[in-house]
Amino acid sequence: MVSFSHLPDLRLPAALLITALLGACQATPQLTLSSAPAYSPEWCAAAKSLAPNSGSNLFATGRCHELGIAGFPKEENLYLFYYTQGARWGSLQAAEALARLGQPVPDADLQAEARDRADQRRADAAMAAAIRGNVNPPGPPRPSPLPMTPTVRIPNTTFQPTPSRPAPSMTIPTQSTQQQGRTTTQSRRECVNGVCKTVTTTCVNGSCTTTSQ
Repeated sequence: MVSFSHLPDLRLPAALLITALLGACQATPQLTLSSAPAYSPEWCAAAKSLAPNSGSNLFATGRCHELGIAGFPKEENLYLFYYTQGARWGSLQAAEALARLGQPVPDADLQAEARDRADQRRADAAMAAAIRGNVNPPGPPRPSPLPMTPTVRIPNTTFQPTPSRPAPSMTIPTQSTQQQGRTTTQSRRECVNGVCKTVTTTCVNGSCTTTSQ
């Protein structure tokens, strides 16, 4: 029977290896930034790795350059760059640092743009979710309805011709009076319905006769 008692115990190196791997996985920049002393070289390196799109980490990186931390050269153009970018991302500390150094303070335009993009993404996601929730399987095509013919109502009225009225009689005085002794003659012209005639009245010694032609 073979005995393995004389072989070295391999469990301890395996445990150390697992511990080292776990430690390496857990040593994230976020963990280093929260656990390492502020403005130490490892703290500054973690802040620089998290600096993009973060106003506070951009300010921290600029401060590391201004202080001349190991690995961060103390050059004015570097820390002014990080302070300016941090102010554009809404960092009040970066804006105060620029004011302290007599530099113009920019607007937080990058922060506003990022907020607008985030709002647009949320709106697009909500719209896509609403569309997915309201989509129904397409049914058979419906025949297009015939165009409606407008209904025209004709009032029920009966045409009745207006009765013609007789033309008013008109008398045109075209009289001539002749007196011969006691004889008097008087003429007048009368028109009825467009028909005109001459009416003559003759009086002799008070006796009058009327003729028309």
